[in-house]
Amino acid sequence: MVKFPDKQSHQVFLEPEGLDTHEVYVNGMSTSMPVDVQEAMVRSVPGLEAAEMIRPGYAIEYDAVDARQLHRSLEVKALAGLFLAGQINGTSGYEEAAGQGLLAGINVAQRIHGKPPVMLSRTDGYVGIMIDDLVTKGAMSRTACSPRAPSSGCTCGLTTPTSA
Repeated sequence: MVKFPDKQSHQVFLEPEGLDTHEVYVNGMSTSMPVDVQEAMVRSVPGLEAAEMIRPGYAIEYDAVDARQLHRSLEVKALAGLFLAGQINGTSGYEEAAGQGLLAGINVAQRIHGKPPVMLSRTDGYVGIMIDDLVTKGAMSRTACSPRAPSSGCTCGLTTPTSA
């Protein structure tokens, strides 16, 4: 049960599931193990030797493509008519998935109606920057113009920085 053999310790957080339940979520512990291994792991934590598992955890594995294999329309270069969005493109945030899903959906409709794809540039805002990063770098830049970035650090024009 050694996931990080180079570490002397690993933080585990016990998080109550709610006010009206005795259930506690063990955060920081892998749940991609068989049930008997999960039980042994939980009981190996000091103070949890007698803990009972109500529900075993689970893990979901996702496959991903190299987003550089996509056109700016989010269509797969090697397979015309297949558009991808979200986690399969290697992104994980709601904003990223929503922006990609919107653009991919628009471009599916464009294709069905025999119209040219909509392709955003970096000057078209956050989604344009995100798509450009995905298809040219293979990943989205986490520092450039995130909607969660403070206005003082954003350089893409989403906000107008104020002078101090």
